[in-house]
Formats: sequence, structure tokens, C-alpha cells
Amino acid sequence: MVITSGSLEACSRHIPDNSGSLIIKPAIKQDEHWSSLPGKAEPFAIGDVDPSGTFVHVIDKETLEVIMWELDTIRDFTDYLEKKAAFIRSGRLFQASGEENMLGCYALRTNEQGNHDFVLESDLKRSGHRPINIDSSHYGYLINNPRYAAKKEADKISYLWDELIKTFSTHMMGGALIDLEGYEFDLEECERCVRYMALESRFSRRIFGESIKKAFEIGKMQEIFFRVMMGSVGSEKNETAFCLLTAQYPIPGAKDVGYQDYRMRRANFMGIYALGILERFSHLKRVIGISCEPLGAEHGRSEEIIYIGQADWTEEQRYAIRRDCERYGFLRDDFKTHQSFEQEFPEVEPA
Repeated sequence: MVITSGSLEACSRHIPDNSGSLIIKPAIKQDEHWSSLPGKAEPFAIGDVDPSGTFVHVIDKETLEVIMWELDTIRDFTDYLEKKAAFIRSGRLFQASGEENMLGCYALRTNEQGNHDFVLESDLKRSGHRPINIDSSHYGYLINNPRYAAKKEADKISYLWDELIKTFSTHMMGGALIDLEGYEFDLEECERCVRYMALESRFSRRIFGESIKKAFEIGKMQEIFFRVMMGSVGSEKNETAFCLLTAQYPIPGAKDVGYQDYRMRRANFMGIYALGILERFSHLKRVIGISCEPLGAEHGRSEEIIYIGQADWTEEQRYAIRRDCERYGFLRDDFKTHQSFEQEFPEVEPA
């Protein structure tokens, strides 16, 4: 990616009704960006700088701030860049009036897989299958759409997930981690957990945030409570499950143990539960487990995080995992999974 600076005012003066961001025109390739031939180089326009290599994104710094404000997770940002590069090189784009209008076009469209994309089949039919022109109205249409405001409101709970990432990052930097008994768990493993958490999109974080909030509330009324969050079998993002355990202090039947022993037992419970999830759902590659007190604990709160990967267990090992789960009442036969049908851009009642 190349970030430009100083073009905003000159670009907005040169191109009427332009915000000052660079025009995107795929027909301009390689040295045509600086060619002196008539009709080749265009001021404040960028195309494909290196058609034979990896696509180079050229964005002015002011517009980049807008893009990163709207796409504020690494997954959302990189997905956008990948889809944009594929779209430009597909030959389906004639011209776009700035990066922010590319985003406006992308944000309100989803393909058959449910992922954001640029031009859909319906757009191509309307254009007579000619290259599309993305004009300067798209970003304004996005941010003035009532469903956009509803999305921003619904996304507020997603920042609970961001707070968890920040919490464990702070623990890593401060050296406030404990080892899970029986596992070689070190700083690198904790970093891996946080990295998988950070790979989730804003929409996924919203769903997880809502699930965690409910789990914290239920945890205030139950001595031990588990919640698992994962994609369904066959879904695109179905390799990682996130589990949350809340346990009141002291744990029933262990009222005389100290707080550090309580944390170790809590983390071990999480480990047993995580193994049970992996044993039951073979499509998963890993489980990230988080254990903590429920909200409102009088003595404050602490957290643990564990990473456990899928394994090729023997029948004896599988039996031991199921036995441990049964011993503590985890993953009983009535264990149920629920699928979220929430919309990223919620429907809004007409004013």
C-alpha cells in the first residue's frame, strides 16, 4: 500500500463535486500514470500500478482515515482490500469517484456467501454487463442510510470483545499470566489466542459481545456457567470456537481454597470443557477458552485464557475426555447449539 499526502485540496479544486480523494480508473496501467502522451496520464487518477505483480493500493491519507474508521478490525480492512483488488482487475469497474465511494458500494452489498463484495449480478444486468461507474453519491448514501446508524448503534456491544483483547494484551505485557496445569502454556500461546480474537470481524464481535454480555448476567445467578461461540459445520469461518466460563468464588465444594487455587481450578475446568468441545465437534481446529468471575464479583475480577488445538486422539483418550466432562456435568446430552440470524445492517421502521 502507498499512502499519498498533500493532494486533497488540489484534487477537490481540479475535479468538480469531488471530496479530494483520488479517482480510481483501472484502465490506467503501469507507466501510463506518468506518460506525457495525450489522453494517457490523468491528474489525481490511479489505476493498476503493477499489473503483473501484487496489486498496489494507492490511497491519500485523509481518505485512509475514513476507510479505517469504517473498517476498524484487521479482518474487515484486509477483506476490503482483497475484494477491491479482485474487482479492479476483473474488468468490471470503469471508474470510481474516490476510495470512500468504493467503500460505500462495497458496504451495502453481500454476495451469495454472505460476504461483502462490490458488483453483484444485479448490478451487471443494470449496466448491460458493461464496466460499472461508481459515482460520488455512494459514500453519502451509505452514511445517511438509517440502517447505517442502526448498525453503528448495534455495534456498540462489539467493543466488549475489543476490551477482552486489550485486557489479555495488557496481561501479556505485564507478565500477569498463570500456567494451566498439565499444559505448556507460555507467552507465545497467549499471543496466539489474542491473535485469533483479533481476526474476528466487527459483525462477529457484535454477536460475540452480545453472547458474552448474556453469559455474564447468567453467571451472576449460577455457580459455574459455560458458553461456546462457533460457526456452524460447513460455514466459512468454522475452524475456531471461543468458550467463556464464569465461576463464582469460592467454587462450591472448595470453600477453603485460596484465591490462586480457585483460579487454577477455574482454568482447569475451562481446559476440560475445551477438550470436550474439540472431541465432540471434529470440524474445529482449535478452541480459545476464557475463564473469569461473573460481573459484580465483590473481590474484583481476574481472567485466564487458554489455547487448545485439535488432536488425533486415541479411543482411550476420547473416553477420558468424555469421562471428565461427565464427572463435572459439562456437555451433557441436552447440550444445544444456537445459530444467530442477526443482520449486520438492522432493518429500520419507516419514520
